[in-house]
This record gives sequence, structure tokens and C-alpha cells, in this order.
Amino acid sequence: MDKTSFEQNIYRNWAAHFGQAAEITSQPGTTLIREEKYRGDQDVALWYIGKHTFAQFDPDLTNMVEGALAQFPADQSLTADALAVILGSKQIASRDKGRMLYLYPGDLPAYMPPAPYVLRPLTLADAGALLALKGFLTAEEVEDGYVEVNHQIAFGCFDGNKLVAAASGYELAGFMDIGVLTHSAFRRQGLGKAVVGALSAWAIQNGYIAQYRHDLTNINSASVANSLNFSLFGEEETLWIK
Repeated sequence: MDKTSFEQNIYRNWAAHFGQAAEITSQPGTTLIREEKYRGDQDVALWYIGKHTFAQFDPDLTNMVEGALAQFPADQSLTADALAVILGSKQIASRDKGRMLYLYPGDLPAYMPPAPYVLRPLTLADAGALLALKGFLTAEEVEDGYVEVNHQIAFGCFDGNKLVAAASGYELAGFMDIGVLTHSAFRRQGLGKAVVGALSAWAIQNGYIAQYRHDLTNINSASVANSLNFSLFGEEETLWIK
């Protein structure tokens, strides 16, 4: 697959995920999507894919979101900044921003963790080791990393019998979506890179595009993606409404 086809597949997958034709990602504008799974959460998630914005939102906010969009130019793509201005800052309880990165198969570097660490796939029998690893992390790190041994695929780095880094992946929007956790005392040793690299290689071998998402403020997570040559293709912002 050449890079042009690779990029087209990324936009095609996201457009299909939102029930649209791939061409829409090259067109400015906004597609509104009421999400029942968001009901009661009071949030609006804006996905910037190509030139287009896909806005998923709590159905209870329908009138507010549709009213805000009516005040916005139809030939422009809605942003979180614009929505905040339209609604007024007092309406916004909180907000965050994330990046979506993808790995072109030919860009994945060969990498193994340094000795004495051992890299291997994880199974359900490693659930206890993963739980122990999470005990050395903050609740926010565990939530953002979202690593589980019962996901489609998982890899871990061990120091003896201790799991010190883990990554897992599951299919999302046609991609292999990857999360990673690294023990707080074992960072900056390339262990996150090792487990995400192994999972990315598995994804490529099994016909998936490796997808890596992280919060904009998470510098450590960003460094893992950069070290493996992931490229930025989109962003997502979420606003919680009072």
C-alpha cells in the first residue's frame, strides 16, 4: 500500500464510522450526530477528520447544539473554540483535546526492549500482573491508557515476574486502537515503545492500521508515538456543558 492509499483508507474508515461517504472528509462543514450512549453526559465531542467536523453529542443537548450550529457559517467546520464563543464561556464546565495518529506500515522501526526485560504477548492469565501494574499509576493514567488483557491483542514487558509496561488494542472504526501503560518507576527506558511497537507489528500483520490516540497534554504518551513514527491525521475535542 502506498502512502496515498494509506491516507485515503484512514479518511474512508472514519467517514464510514460516522455513516458517511469518504468524500465528506475533504469538504468543510459539520455533521451532527446524536449519540444515545452520551445521553445524560452533557458533552459534545468534535472530531476533526480532514477538512470536516463530526460532532457527536448528548441527545439532551440537541436544541442547544443545533441552535449553535445555525449561528455558524455553513461553509466552515465547527471547532470547540467557536462553539465555546457561541455558547459563552459560562456554559462550558470543562474541555479536553486529543490527537489521533496512524502508523504507515513501512515506517515502523525494528525495536526490542533492552536487557533484562522480556517482551511477550499477554493472556488472561496475566490479569493479576496487569492489576498490580495499575496499582503504580494514577487513576487518570489507567483510564487514559485503557489497557486490558481481554482486548483483541495485548503485549507486556516483564522485569522478572513483574509486568512493568503493557499495551493492548481493539478494533475501533476499522483501526487497531492502541493503549499503553508504563510503571511509574520504569519510564524513559523504551518499554512503552517496545510494547506499542510489538502491538503495531501485530496489527500490520493482521491487516489493521495501527491507531494511537493521546491527550494533548500527555507528553510521555506523545513521545512513544513519535519514537515509532506515527503521523498525526486528526484531532478530537470534548466539551462538557453545564
